[in-house]
Amino acid sequence: MSEPNTPVVAVAHFVLKEKHKTKGAEFEKAYSKYKQAVSTKDGLLRTALLRGIREPDSFVILTWWRDADAHRTVVGDWQFFTAVSSRFVYLASITSVHGPVLAGETAADGIGDLAVPSADAAVALTTFTLREGADQQAFESSFLGHLSFVKGHDGFLGHQLVHSNRETSAYVNIGWWSGPQAYLPVLQSPEMAADAKTMAVHAEVKGGLFTAVVDSARTEVAAV
Repeated sequence: MSEPNTPVVAVAHFVLKEKHKTKGAEFEKAYSKYKQAVSTKDGLLRTALLRGIREPDSFVILTWWRDADAHRTVVGDWQFFTAVSSRFVYLASITSVHGPVLAGETAADGIGDLAVPSADAAVALTTFTLREGADQQAFESSFLGHLSFVKGHDGFLGHQLVHSNRETSAYVNIGWWSGPQAYLPVLQSPEMAADAKTMAVHAEVKGGLFTAVVDSARTEVAAV
């Protein structure tokens, strides 16, 4: 569980249901309503909507909060859910992970010193589920070793490794890149394959590449 006053990143992954596969624009419209509503809530730091580059029916909503209490106040508000978030559940299936930022090049609020990504930036989202009996510290050390390789490449902007405060075996890494053209050669490299094999000893690994459809850090800067 996260400590009091620790910034929290809520990661909600949605896949459009079969009967709604063509309603991506409707999902994005629902997000606009969510963004507007959540912007008035105390403790909100940033929100972003990601859409899968190869899987356009896949969406991720990232929301950075000042602390767990601020996040809990909103997600526990039934009126907010019925008025805003219920549309997401109608259109898509959902999996969620949220927790404190464990490691990153930026401050834990998700903004920090990271330059605001441009409109063509890409987000590599990787989920890790620890295998039964795996050691958390061993996994985290393995991941940080992998990060030292990734950080040396042009186009790498920053990352956050999020550890679920509901399921201790669940992690998500949010990696920001200047664009798909910067990330794909790294993904396809022998070094990445070797690192993936090492981390697979500790955890089941799944990943996807997304584009940031909306990023409040970017839109707020543009509005200045």
